[in-house]
Amino acid sequence: MNLKRITWLAALGAVSVTFPSRAKADTCSSITDTGPTCFYSNYVVYLYYGTLTLDAPNGTLISTTNIETAESGLADFHSSTVLDAPAPPGFVDLFPTLVPQLQSDPQTAFANIPSWALTNLTNLADANGFGFVQDPSAFLNEPPDPAVVSFESQLANVGGPFITTSDTGFQTQPFSLAECEYTNQQLGVALPCVPGPPGSSQYVFTYQLGPDLNNGNTYTSFVNFQIYSRDVTEQLLATPEPGMVVPLGLGIVAVAFGRRKRAKRA
Repeated sequence: MNLKRITWLAALGAVSVTFPSRAKADTCSSITDTGPTCFYSNYVVYLYYGTLTLDAPNGTLISTTNIETAESGLADFHSSTVLDAPAPPGFVDLFPTLVPQLQSDPQTAFANIPSWALTNLTNLADANGFGFVQDPSAFLNEPPDPAVVSFESQLANVGGPFITTSDTGFQTQPFSLAECEYTNQQLGVALPCVPGPPGSSQYVFTYQLGPDLNNGNTYTSFVNFQIYSRDVTEQLLATPEPGMVVPLGLGIVAVAFGRRKRAKRA
């Protein structure tokens, strides 16, 4: 099964636990029914952020650049149908409202998400939801995921030949005992505070999209953020001094001419 599908199902399960009272308020027996309150399924936003550090050939720092890309399935959710039920048009205007929910969540502090990543996230909110439309056939954090391709293209755009001296790869947010205790407090239960399996996200960032009033009905959806960080250090390769380019070129020509002359004699 695709890793994205596994993540989506896990997030949906988390929502059913976190928002039981809201789910009970759903008066629709199915997604295609009309009623005063309709709840759509959970949707996922994949957010990638990190810092590119560029060093000179001698190892001194040239620059640091913050990179952030995102993708979501909200564009399809808005423009097409979900189980034959059209999504409310007003949802497009509501996408940016998810950002302050993420910014005010105590879990963002536990996860050490930098303030610049949260601030810039507003700029990624658009008609697609956030950034690019997901490729459901792609494995998580790998091309051809459009947000991953965009992230990696910026890593390679350093203005010259380079080598990568360090690359963390896409990392999930680290486990925090404080976050686990906070979650238990919110749920009102005592779950074991232990790290999840390797590669799993230690945080569930789920927020409400809506309610949106459309044709007398109120629509609400829950959106889950899967957040990954990646830090890369690259070093530019040394290039020949301009004054050495001509002598070096003449030397190459001389060597080639000598070999050709010897070949004729043979």
